[in-house]
Amino acid sequence: MARIDRDRFNEHVAAGRYPCAPATTAGKARLFDPDDMIGLYLFRELLDDGLNAARAGAIACEVSNAARAHPEAPAITYVQSYFGPDHGSAWPSDIVPDPAQWDTAMFSGHDVRKTTTFNIEKMRKLIAHYTEEERSIIGERE
Repeated sequence: MARIDRDRFNEHVAAGRYPCAPATTAGKARLFDPDDMIGLYLFRELLDDGLNAARAGAIACEVSNAARAHPEAPAITYVQSYFGPDHGSAWPSDIVPDPAQWDTAMFSGHDVRKTTTFNIEKMRKLIAHYTEEERSIIGERE
């Protein structure tokens, strides 16, 4: 479902470029819950969009953490401030100020420079669909 090479992914995790990976021990597979899958899915998508792995990992982890904290949110917005590209946070989209307010509103203590909104509701549906599809394939082999 995530379409990311397991070895490359583990290299990114070991190098600290994807800090929210589920813990594992040597020889054991990582187990991802649906919220973990949001981060993994976004990580690959952001890499495909041309972001470097450290940036992609930081954004994917912020967004997946916000999705976990706000399971009812249909969309999560990653908000970047003027304090550098590594300074951002993710929030349910309905609480992020409208662009017309960015000159006067502070958000999370900072001016808003840029936002990226992710359709988490659709992503959850895709993850559920592909998880079920893989489950049915595995079930056929047993």
